[in-house]
Amino acid sequence: MSFDTSHIALQPVQVTFLEMHEQPANTIPAAFTMHFELLPKPIEVNEYRNYYYGVGKQWYWLDRMVMDDQLLHEKINAPNVDIYVLYIEDQVGGFAEFVKEKDYVEILYFGLLPDFIGKGYGNYFLQTVIQTAWSYQPKHIQLNTCTLDHPNAINVYKKAGFQEVRTATEERRVLI
Repeated sequence: MSFDTSHIALQPVQVTFLEMHEQPANTIPAAFTMHFELLPKPIEVNEYRNYYYGVGKQWYWLDRMVMDDQLLHEKINAPNVDIYVLYIEDQVGGFAEFVKEKDYVEILYFGLLPDFIGKGYGNYFLQTVIQTAWSYQPKHIQLNTCTLDHPNAINVYKKAGFQEVRTATEERRVLI
């Protein structure tokens, strides 16, 4: 997948870092035919970018689109990285990427493809992602969101049990 970098600029955004220190007891039963599948390694860069940009295009996820192929290949195939695909009614509905560290698991990326947003899948998917992160038995899990993400993202994460631990202003790539 080639990507035109001529229309990218840096923009300051507020990033909110969140953590969850206790595994939630509640789980939401799926009302749909869904399953969450770990991608076998090695994961091809173009396949990964299709998931990444498919989910993140409207939220300006550009960093991995412009990353050198070899570097990206090393990152997504690192031993402490797991990438899952969400299938809804046998179609790819989204993906999640986990980075397993000594004491915590970071939910680095996750989201639904645009065709599946607003149809009741999001809450189930978030709960699945949280339960998967806890399955690695970390001391805590973490994620971050920024002002480029869906405006309700931070509220959804807090409702799911994440607590805000800090904020920072960072520069992110955006299309102009």
